[in-house]
Amino acid sequence: MSTPARSGTPSLLKPSKLSATGTRGSRSHSTSIVGKGSREHNLGVPLPLDGPQKAPFRRTYSSNSIKTSSVQVSPSSFQKIKLLGKGDVGKVYLVREKKTDKLFAMKVLSKKEMIKRNKIKRALAEQEILATANHPFIVTLFHSFQSQDYLFFVLDYCMGGEFFRALQTRPGKCLAEEHAKFYAAEVIAALEYLHLNGYIYRDLKPENILLHQSGHIMLSDFDLSKQSGEPGGAPATIKQSTTNGVFLVDTRSCIADFRTNSFVGTEEYIAPEVIKGCGHTSAVDWWTLGILIYEMVFATTPFKGRDRNTTFSNVLKSEVHFPDDRPTTTLCKSLIRKLLTKDEHKRLGSSSGASEVKQHKWFQNVSWGLLRHMTPPIIPAESNGVDTVNFRTIRDSKSLDFDRDDQDIIHGQAGSLAAAAPGTPGIQTPKELIGGGSSEEQNPFGEFNSVTRDFVDAYT
Repeated sequence: MSTPARSGTPSLLKPSKLSATGTRGSRSHSTSIVGKGSREHNLGVPLPLDGPQKAPFRRTYSSNSIKTSSVQVSPSSFQKIKLLGKGDVGKVYLVREKKTDKLFAMKVLSKKEMIKRNKIKRALAEQEILATANHPFIVTLFHSFQSQDYLFFVLDYCMGGEFFRALQTRPGKCLAEEHAKFYAAEVIAALEYLHLNGYIYRDLKPENILLHQSGHIMLSDFDLSKQSGEPGGAPATIKQSTTNGVFLVDTRSCIADFRTNSFVGTEEYIAPEVIKGCGHTSAVDWWTLGILIYEMVFATTPFKGRDRNTTFSNVLKSEVHFPDDRPTTTLCKSLIRKLLTKDEHKRLGSSSGASEVKQHKWFQNVSWGLLRHMTPPIIPAESNGVDTVNFRTIRDSKSLDFDRDDQDIIHGQAGSLAAAAPGTPGIQTPKELIGGGSSEEQNPFGEFNSVTRDFVDAYT
């Protein structure tokens, strides 16, 4: 396919409206090669809307805007509409809440499969992150609960579907540089929030970025994320830049002493230090950002080989090559090179975190405080919600019966002693977990929090 025309440098404040439709292209999916308190995160003030633009987000993103209570719903509170996606341990359904008629995405994870595949801790980590997160570019958790056989997450329904699918339908399967900059900026804002709260994301890629109906991004799938030793993250510090003297909020200090040795990630996005097995820090998120920007601009990843071993060899040894057939600014190439520095200690972002990345001159025309009030480059195809026009059609071979699953719903709030203790009235331990040993061994899902989160404001 031809490369899209790039005449001049379009203003980032007035990106064109593009439609994301079509069929998802083939791609090697994420392979597992082997979760605090919400803080106010003001991203700007509302701007007047001229013409038929999409309304901006209308929700308050601060800790005071959320009220958390014991879970107020069950599977039978929702009507299942369609299967949106599936993985090795669960499925994601489009559902309608019967009481409010609102649409949500419901992630349903099989306890049996999680036990078999040793993925219990991943589900608990994801729930912990989602239960505390409150940010415009991170998918929102409204309810989480469990039955005897399943874990349930009730999340934002992002009508725009996967960002990867939107990319695949663009001319040349890539974006104009200024449009790529817009999405990179929103991803940086989300990573900054996660790092401030003591989390490393570790699985950034287009498949894990969803598009809100407004066209803004939402990070999803936090099962590979890792929490630092200090709940809520260590305090951020102020550091003066050695290059221009600017004072920066050092988000890396929130997780500065945290290293993990888990060998996880996606082949084409995996960082050198992960392959080496020498432990890794939040710097892996800046490496994956570099890969993402490269893929948005050049329609491929920079180190992709014919097989896994070749890809890993390229990551460790090869320098970044930029195709000649796609005109790109020197600043864009500079940023990508700095993010893809193989030495994690010299990588952009390794010193002061997100603030350091945002200071790069490629982002000099970005109004960081106004991102969520701008019109995104890709506006998802118009949808009534239930037609799921921005999603692939997936056959549901073995569908869940939400009404039947209500019979064994666990009503206690997990994480408490009552929820974890076997034999407690109202708490049923899954059949496959009954046996000797400690309460944690009998019920490894005891730390799963069954909660309902009420938000003061809602999207319009």
